[in-house]
Amino acid sequence: MNSRQELLNRIQILEFAMYDTALFLDTHPMDQQALHYYHNIREMLDAAVREYTACYGPLTMDSVLSKNKWTWIEHPWPWELEA
Repeated sequence: MNSRQELLNRIQILEFAMYDTALFLDTHPMDQQALHYYHNIREMLDAAVREYTACYGPLTMDSVLSKNKWTWIEHPWPWELEA
């Protein structure tokens, strides 16, 4: 597995953990341990998405950073693993 695929897998794992924790927090909003875990996972996810964007281009349309040019179409999309 190449580093692009490994990073994409890490992002998917972190997204799952974040959303799963958010669902738990929906029913346990005062759980400080879960809230702390959510914030840690969110920070790791944000860092992984920034790393992916810096190395391989935007992961999603909302991670396009350029103000003067639409860069979403310049790189292979995340699902185009062979590109």
